[in-house]
Amino acid sequence: MKLLRLKIPAGYERLNQQMVGLFAAQLDDQLCRLKEDLEGLSTEHLEWQPRPGMNTIGMLLAHLAVVELHWIIVAAHELPLVPDRDVLLRRITGIGMRDDGLPLKEDGRHAQSLAGKSLDDYWKMMDAARAEVRRELRTWTDDQLETTYVLRDEQITRSYTLYHVLEHFASHYGQILMLEHMMRDAGVLAKK
Repeated sequence: MKLLRLKIPAGYERLNQQMVGLFAAQLDDQLCRLKEDLEGLSTEHLEWQPRPGMNTIGMLLAHLAVVELHWIIVAAHELPLVPDRDVLLRRITGIGMRDDGLPLKEDGRHAQSLAGKSLDDYWKMMDAARAEVRRELRTWTDDQLETTYVLRDEQITRSYTLYHVLEHFASHYGQILMLEHMMRDAGVLAKK
């Protein structure tokens, strides 16, 4: 019988970081699965759109990287969005918040700032963002999860932030899988 298990990563204390560590494990597991699902995609695949105005896989990967940083570091520390957020994002990922191309206009194409990027380029971007997120999360404790911060006109708990980052990742992961499916249907990607 196979044991399915989600192990809390190293660096989290068992006594006061069980929930934070579990979140980190869930987010890491999703990234690992995403990497497996996208293995072998070319730059052409990453920039493919079923029609103008629809996201590309590459844009969604870049978006996942910058959004994690935005919520876990920028928003939770109430850093100014301009210029601090983009300075931080560019230092870590090489792109700013709007360089992912989202939201895409009705007739929009793949973001020029991402043109020519390979899957390895996106993994480096996402891995750099995730490393910063891991560093930050190791400073959070379970008893701080109800601590709040303000973003625009909302008061947000750290626990909600963790939930939102995970559901955001999972939602776009599903969108990425749908784009792969659409590429297979269009004959752009070989059927599995």
